[in-house]
Amino acid sequence: MEKNKIIELLGEYNKVDVEKYASYIMRLYLHKKDGVPKNEWIQKKKEPEMATLFKRVHCEGLVFDGVDITLQNTGISYGYQSYKNKMIIAYPETLFDSNLVFEWDVIEFSKVNWKVIYSHTLDPFNQNDSKVIWAYAVIKNKRGESLTTLTRQDIDKHRKVAKTDFIWRDWFQEMCLKTIVKKACKKHSKDIYNNIEEEDNKQYDLEKVRLPNKWWEDDFKAESIKYWESEELDWIYNKYVWKEWDIEFKEWYDKIYSLNKELYGK
Repeated sequence: MEKNKIIELLGEYNKVDVEKYASYIMRLYLHKKDGVPKNEWIQKKKEPEMATLFKRVHCEGLVFDGVDITLQNTGISYGYQSYKNKMIIAYPETLFDSNLVFEWDVIEFSKVNWKVIYSHTLDPFNQNDSKVIWAYAVIKNKRGESLTTLTRQDIDKHRKVAKTDFIWRDWFQEMCLKTIVKKACKKHSKDIYNNIEEEDNKQYDLEKVRLPNKWWEDDFKAESIKYWESEELDWIYNKYVWKEWDIEFKEWYDKIYSLNKELYGK
């Protein structure tokens, strides 16, 4: 891996951004522990592939800074600030608030005439990971106002299917915020996140998504086959995934759909 070659391949882009990116890639490439490369996955990569990843992020109007947007063995990882920035690029007037709620916090929400109204009393000096009970995000712009929430149970389920548990372990609250922000942004304006979502979903092992027990699977399979290629198939999906199993994987509907084709009669 040669830094100058990466810079040369990205000659048409902002020099400062390219320099930071190339330096970040070389840190990943050269990082060793006990004399052995720590990031073995990048040892097989070539400069053109690294340049392509930079361009992919640039096409979203974002900067591959090596801090909020990083590179993992699974691909590009977008931090929650990237989701916010993407929203602001599309809708500059956006007001965005995301927070974690701890056991001792006092919070109230209401929605009046399509307006989200809330108050949150918190203690910024007493925020232990184990005391997180849920998360929320509020988005307000010309497309409307939305409130999105995640319970601690939801958060733990998202972590369970993540391929990067070591990041969750070391940066739990940041990953909680990323999860709620990602969900809120796609709920509010899914159309502007198609490419980011496809890339970021590589951070999750969707094959870990399993039906919770046998009776559920048999029932789901029977009704899915019955309604195959009918307008009611989505209703069946909602009935079982939303109501019988409360984790919200509907955002990954297409992925699950393809991973479990046998459940749909194919």
